[in-house]
Amino acid sequence: MSGKLRRTSLTDMPELPHDFQARLRAMGITTVEILAGSLPEEISSKTDMPLNRAQDLVRGAKQTIGIGGFKSHAELEKEIKSRLGTGIGCIDDYLGGGFESGSVIELRGPQWAGKTLMCSHLAVMAQLMETNDGSIPKVVWYDAHGTYRQRRIKEIAFRMRRDPERTVQNIVLVEVLRKGVMEASLETMRRLLARSHVALVVIDSLKAALKYLETPSTLTGYVGHLGRLAQTTGVSFVITSRTPIGISRTAGREYDRSGTLSSVVNYEFILHLKGERERDILMTDFSTVSDNKCKLYIGHGGFFGNRDSRNVEARRVQRYLRRNKT
Repeated sequence: MSGKLRRTSLTDMPELPHDFQARLRAMGITTVEILAGSLPEEISSKTDMPLNRAQDLVRGAKQTIGIGGFKSHAELEKEIKSRLGTGIGCIDDYLGGGFESGSVIELRGPQWAGKTLMCSHLAVMAQLMETNDGSIPKVVWYDAHGTYRQRRIKEIAFRMRRDPERTVQNIVLVEVLRKGVMEASLETMRRLLARSHVALVVIDSLKAALKYLETPSTLTGYVGHLGRLAQTTGVSFVITSRTPIGISRTAGREYDRSGTLSSVVNYEFILHLKGERERDILMTDFSTVSDNKCKLYIGHGGFFGNRDSRNVEARRVQRYLRRNKT
């Protein structure tokens, strides 16, 4: 997958008949990337398409966008993925510039640790990522706690020299307040990913959202679907939780040490309270062998990697807030 977020039309798959295209679009599957990240079983059950035909289509979609199969070292070298930075020096240094696009990121920690604040950083920085048509990417935010705050987004955007008003306008907020919202969100999410260049999907928090699933057993399939969409579309997903996200062993996969599915989660960040305005963050990139830890400082404008930059930038943000009475 290239370094830019992209969408490939279903018409780019000549083996896909027009009547099948119409059936897929009715499900919200309107691009090759989303088709590649879909389950053949779901396609078959919802479209009356034979299962073997649905399997062939998903396999063909993956081949069309270059996922799966054997690749030479030279081919892998060309696949430079864009990175989603945080704007926080010690974190971005550890990540080599940021999270790789198409990742699933777990943010974990107790109440007031700063999980939603970190999501706000990512929601601002995601809008700096490149798209193949030059448009500004959007962010989809599923709020199951009622903790989304436009003011925080504006503070961070101003600190990062972005337009605060335009930044919040590029965030699609979905309030998760009733049963069925999370199941219905999969189809809605697919339509959003197809219609707009979405760089990031925030689910804050996953465990709070789970109570709105029709059945708890849906969790395994839901998280697995996020992983497939991340891989095929290049969209990153960040999920928050106070405790490890346990997935039933009946899914046929083993737990890693945190209780998450290691085959789905690419990065695990754990925030620890260290005072009113200080946090420690333990960072794990599952593609490396070592963890890393750094200290963060909280002020107007979000997280900072050191006290001096917090003091300087926070004052600048405060002046902006007073001028705009935000």
